[in-house]
Order: sequence, then C-alpha cells, then structure tokens
Amino acid sequence: MDEPPAPPRIIDVRSAGRGRHRLLVLDDGREFVFSDEACDTVGIDAGKAATEELFEELDAAEQRVSAHEAALRLLSNRARSAQEMRTRLAMRGIAPDTIEDEITRLQRAGLLDDEKFARAWVEDRKRTAPRGRRMLRYELLGRGIEPESVDLVTRDIDDLETAVTLARGKARGSALESWETFFAKVGGFLQRRGFDYGVCAEATRRVWGEITGTAAPATEFAE
Repeated sequence: MDEPPAPPRIIDVRSAGRGRHRLLVLDDGREFVFSDEACDTVGIDAGKAATEELFEELDAAEQRVSAHEAALRLLSNRARSAQEMRTRLAMRGIAPDTIEDEITRLQRAGLLDDEKFARAWVEDRKRTAPRGRRMLRYELLGRGIEPESVDLVTRDIDDLETAVTLARGKARGSALESWETFFAKVGGFLQRRGFDYGVCAEATRRVWGEITGTAAPATEFAE
C-alpha cells in the first residue's frame, strides 16, 4: 500500500511588506500571508511541515487577531459593555468561541469592565443629558449590564436635585402667563427625561415658586 505523499514544507518566512504580516513560501511554489501575531501564536519557522492542521491553526489564530483589532477600534471611540462588544463582533462575522476568547482577553487587560462602563455612562449622562434614575437603569440594563452593577452605580443619584436643575434650565424663556402652561411644558419635559410623578411635580412646583414668588396651585399630573 502506497504511503500518502509528504506535505510540503515552508522554505522561507519573511516580511510581507504590508506591515505586521509575514509571507510564507512553500517548497511547492505556493505562498501565503498571515499576520505576525498569528505566526507567533502557531510557531511558524522555515522547515516546518505545511500540513492541513497547521493552516487550520493559522486560520483560527488569524480570526483571533481580527477580533482583537476590531475590538480595539470599537474601544477607541468609547467604552463598551461586554454585551455590546459581543454584538458588534458578531456583526462582523466573528465566530462565537472567538468572541468569548476576545471578551476574556479584554477583561483581563482591564479594557472591558462593565462596572466601569456603567459608571462612565452615568457620569456622561450627568454632563450631557441628565435624566432620572429609572431611565438610566433602563439604558444600562439594555446594554447588558448586570442588575447588581446597575443598582450600585445608580443608588446615589438624587432624582429631585437633578430634576430641579433641569426644570430651572427649561423654565428660562418659558411662558409664565399661567401655571397650567408652565406645568405642561416643564413638568412634561421632566417626565420625558424619566423622572417619576412625584419628582416631576415637586421640582416643577419649586421652580415655579422661585420664579414667581407664589405657591403653585394644587394641579396634578396625569399619571
């Protein structure tokens, strides 16, 4: 019985001239290009047998490189939650196992941390678009943050203080001919920012009193 032919061998490994890539030249004339990281991971050297298994290892290592590069590009724009990263990498056609390996790699490097992401999200909202604790919780849970972490980063938020500050800003230039008009504009704005009924009512009454020097009528929001 004839033995199967010996696999070709790598006879040369050199820079591919594409930056961080290597050209693998086989003794049968074929040439392949892989990243430096993939080659180092697999252990590519001249003289190594270019078996099918070797190329499977290289392909798997190359996908991990692609996943890491894509993840770093995503993180260069802003912080991401682990779930958001999973979704974004999956949209790029990266295999689930490779994605999970990349998530673990980023977490170990401190580049992916859901609690830090949640804190940064809350601080950014405070600066750019303040809103109620309820809405912040909804946003964070929607990005895959665990409820325990959401509770931790939102527990010290003072909804009334935030609402009063927003109400003061919204009240500038608002019509003051009637409490009802003021109530509808300022109170409605606060409701859309995620504040609950009691907070909206109290904040709007406080600001009306500050501006007019009179107590607000006992009007109620429609719940």
